[in-house]
Amino acid sequence: KLPSRRTGEIECDEALFDRLRTVRKRLADERGVPAYVIFGDATLREMARRYPTTKEALAGIFGVGQRKLQEFGAAFAAEIAAHLQAHPRVEFAARD
Repeated sequence: KLPSRRTGEIECDEALFDRLRTVRKRLADERGVPAYVIFGDATLREMARRYPTTKEALAGIFGVGQRKLQEFGAAFAAEIAAHLQAHPRVEFAARD
């Protein structure tokens, strides 16, 4: 395991996680709210692990409710799809 990971942190595609954090910051800045109001890190990590590229797939991610799905789903799904065009999916071991 990488020593930089915190306990309980979700193993994910770190490059994609960084991209999703950038999208989250832009959306938060546009609305004048803290980034965690958009989605928490655990939710972004789950996205960067499962690669949901549709709003339907995003609906199955922890922390993505109907309102946030309507408001932010398209932006995050598009970012994940764009990432996958340039980078292969990272495979992760199943979690206990």
